[in-house]
Amino acid sequence: MKKALKYYEDNIIKFKEELRSLEKELIIFSSIRFVIVAIALIMVYFAYKRDNINGMIIIAIISVITFMLIAFVHNGKINKKNKILIMLEYNEKGKKRLNGDWKSFVDTGVEFIEEDNQFASDLDIFGKNSLFQWINITITKFGRESLAEKLMLKNIPTRYEIKDNQEAIKELADKREFCEKIYLEAYREKKEKDKLDLLIKWINEKSDNNFTIRFIPYFFITITSILLFLTVIGRLEIKYLLLDLVINYLVIKLLTRRLTDVIDIFISNKKKIVQYSNILSIIQEENFKSDKLVKLQKGLFSRDVSCKKQMSKLKNIINWLGDSNANAYYLIINVLFMSDIFILYNLEKWKSTNGENLEKWLKIMGEIESLISLSSLAFEHEDWVYPSISGANEIEIVDGGHPLLGDRAKVNSFKLSNSEKVALITGSNMSGKSTFLRTIGFNMVLSYLGLPTFSKSFKCGIYNIYTCMRTQDNLEENISSFYAEILRIKLVIEGAKRGEKVFFLLDEIFKGTNSRDRHEGAKILIEQLVKLDGMGLVSTHDLELCNLENERKWLVNYNFREYYKNNEIHFDYILRKGKSETQNARHLMKLAGIEI
Repeated sequence: MKKALKYYEDNIIKFKEELRSLEKELIIFSSIRFVIVAIALIMVYFAYKRDNINGMIIIAIISVITFMLIAFVHNGKINKKNKILIMLEYNEKGKKRLNGDWKSFVDTGVEFIEEDNQFASDLDIFGKNSLFQWINITITKFGRESLAEKLMLKNIPTRYEIKDNQEAIKELADKREFCEKIYLEAYREKKEKDKLDLLIKWINEKSDNNFTIRFIPYFFITITSILLFLTVIGRLEIKYLLLDLVINYLVIKLLTRRLTDVIDIFISNKKKIVQYSNILSIIQEENFKSDKLVKLQKGLFSRDVSCKKQMSKLKNIINWLGDSNANAYYLIINVLFMSDIFILYNLEKWKSTNGENLEKWLKIMGEIESLISLSSLAFEHEDWVYPSISGANEIEIVDGGHPLLGDRAKVNSFKLSNSEKVALITGSNMSGKSTFLRTIGFNMVLSYLGLPTFSKSFKCGIYNIYTCMRTQDNLEENISSFYAEILRIKLVIEGAKRGEKVFFLLDEIFKGTNSRDRHEGAKILIEQLVKLDGMGLVSTHDLELCNLENERKWLVNYNFREYYKNNEIHFDYILRKGKSETQNARHLMKLAGIEI
């Protein structure tokens, strides 16, 4: 962490110094532009007074050229300032993540919350104070979606895939310059809304390009050229040339009747396409070593088709479209040279060559961007430990804490292996049971993502994580909290019955019913999950349930305790073997004024 913090702080100091220096230069250039205009106006005025027309023209030309040169340099300075501001924000956010101030970040990924996800809500993967809010530095739509999909673990990775992810994340954690280039390029058009859905839809449509169309304009251009020549030398009246141009216009409209919609699609996506093209070019030119990154990079080449080269061609077409719509003389150029037909032909030709590749390239870009977000966590926590992914049914953590709690986290050690399948966690209210369950689950998620864990050592097998921790009423669907809990439990059982390797985290199960039903229901549920080869942790206030340790070798008891000092309750948040021997409900009731 110290290395990352120094990196960010040094960069913040550097960029602030550059910004101060640049601000002075911008003031000077603004003043020079004003002085040039003022001097030019004065000199033109004196030349006008002396009837020196030639002098006026020369002064005007020199002034315009000088002003344009200064403006060009000035704009370059403004662009540099914008770049510095982006990088300053990037490093300030990095420092905030390390200092625990990241909860102020606006992007929480709340739109990715799925009520039926088996663990995301309980483990704070999305939403306020979540993993997504903490680590996300993606900018593009594809990067955000890729990161969200990774965090939901919809496709549980294999041990080999996790190892590949670890190597890719380690490499990117060391490639700070590359990661910053991607972030900078993505951020440039952050405010520009992504409207690529229509473009991708057009790309995926069957190409209706008629390659004979490109020969038709040559016939009309030849006729127009002959008529234009004859008109210029006075051998033909201009009305015939005008008639020819009208015919040309009608032919253009007939042959490019779909072009208007296509142009609108490309114009609305112009900035984004240029931006994505630049990002893909940076990725394609980077020298990667890890297998995953090399494989992703190779995806930018297909049958001798280079993504960089083809995206550059698309950029050129789009730039022409942009210029053509802004140019007041384009109509004349169009009817003389039928440029719309050539544009349509080039777009259709590009689609026929690259249509099947564009969406794949953009997804690769998103994949790289999401890996960069993950790598930032690895870079910022070099003291954390990469987990050992086991092929056995086991989990072991040594001095592990909850990553989202930062310096406030209390660390504990825990182990389930061999014949042990279930750990019952007992303890008084607020003693740390729920947080410990989330600590285990959260570090498992980090492990499967290929990230280091907040621990001195972490080892686990590969499981589908299921949780039942936060359940609440749903008035709209007329669902009570108890029934909502039943629905969550149903997901766990169905997953186990499908043959999934289930790791469950159950917090205060069946708390919405009477003590007898709660005890019997919890006992039967745990035994059923074990029979289905499930493994996990269950927190409970039902101390009688702890007696199962004497009957079932696969169950082990752990507990958290509290202590009292000066009639005040305190917690040490230390996990201990055995069942809880303390209770604090009566004491808390007394604090509330209830006479017991």
